[in-house]
Amino acid sequence: MNKKISLGLALALVFISIAVTVSITMAVSMRSYNSIIKDLPSRFKLYSTVSELDDMVRSNYYGEINDALLSADLSSGYAKGLGDRHSYHMTAAEYAIYQDELAGKKIGIGIIPFYHPTEMAIYVAEVSENSPAAMAGLTKGDKITEINEEPVTAYNYNELMQKLTGDNLSTVVLTYQHADGSVLHSSVVKGYNAQTVYTSLNDMVGYIKITEFYDTTAGQLKKAVDDLMNQGATSLIFDLRGCQNGTIAAATSTLDVLVPVAGEGTGALATAKAKDGTVKKTFTAEADSVSMPMEVLVDRETSGPAELFACDLRDYGKAQLIGETTAGNGTMQEAFPLSDGGAIVLTMALIEPYVSEPYNGSGLTPDHAVELSAEKRAILPVLPQEEDEQYQKAFSLLTKNNANS
Repeated sequence: MNKKISLGLALALVFISIAVTVSITMAVSMRSYNSIIKDLPSRFKLYSTVSELDDMVRSNYYGEINDALLSADLSSGYAKGLGDRHSYHMTAAEYAIYQDELAGKKIGIGIIPFYHPTEMAIYVAEVSENSPAAMAGLTKGDKITEINEEPVTAYNYNELMQKLTGDNLSTVVLTYQHADGSVLHSSVVKGYNAQTVYTSLNDMVGYIKITEFYDTTAGQLKKAVDDLMNQGATSLIFDLRGCQNGTIAAATSTLDVLVPVAGEGTGALATAKAKDGTVKKTFTAEADSVSMPMEVLVDRETSGPAELFACDLRDYGKAQLIGETTAGNGTMQEAFPLSDGGAIVLTMALIEPYVSEPYNGSGLTPDHAVELSAEKRAILPVLPQEEDEQYQKAFSLLTKNNANS
């Protein structure tokens, strides 16, 4: 039996619904308003100080004021005032380079240069595959003695290394020496897609050096692992020493090449949480994985995305960490564009790894602590593997496992 309600009751219910909706809206608005009001005094003081300073400078400063430079430096100072070394300001030109790097594009000749302080020469630590440098005949270990006919010295090496990057399609002239002592001269044209993964094979142990975690790193790693397996590799060493640059998203995409679907711990390769505890983003994995014994080399300069990569490989039971306690940057940064074409990079979340507790501020403690001497750390990019105790420890563990299997 259907029951009808009176018009009066219906109107009363409508009014009650409206009242509840208005009350909820007002409560949310008041909370937002209160938070704004609470912050107004400090913001007003900041703006007043800047305005006072600007008025004083414009009224009394003798020299010319470059407003564009002043604006950029104000933005940079604001970012520095946060007291977070992972948050910083970029000019429009710097932001354009930053975006290209994240996309895997770098303007240069395709080498990782390293200045050897005792030999006063720039060494080629790595050569990118199919890069202009590779096409010109440069190889890992080559010694660059002149750039654009200017000899390398302890006073100009920084300036000369800058000539190896920038100005797409421009040419740089190199004089360099091969390991056999032959001296060569090459004109190298700049411009290539950045390589972030470098490999070698020692016996049946594959060595993979990751320099940054960019959008192209996952694809490069997959190719590297496949190539090493085709060459007979039965185990892998990942070298993350000195690796700091890149994004958490790129690191998890690269991890996805090696690990299966996340099923334990958080159920995700990483979870990014804001300061109020809300989840900003989760990073998951697909089903494919690589089943090989692995070890990971880390040091005090292993930071950010590289730390997550190392932590998750250990959490999955894939690898042990060898070397030194890492930097302890367990946060996620994001670039926010500004109206002048620049951007500000801000730390905006804490990273929780797959199983382990967050490592921000504490770093990752290695399973096998192996220290390099200060002299060897200073030349690590060109340190021979036979003199590298951290590499040798990983190699011995893997070859021992191979012998027992």
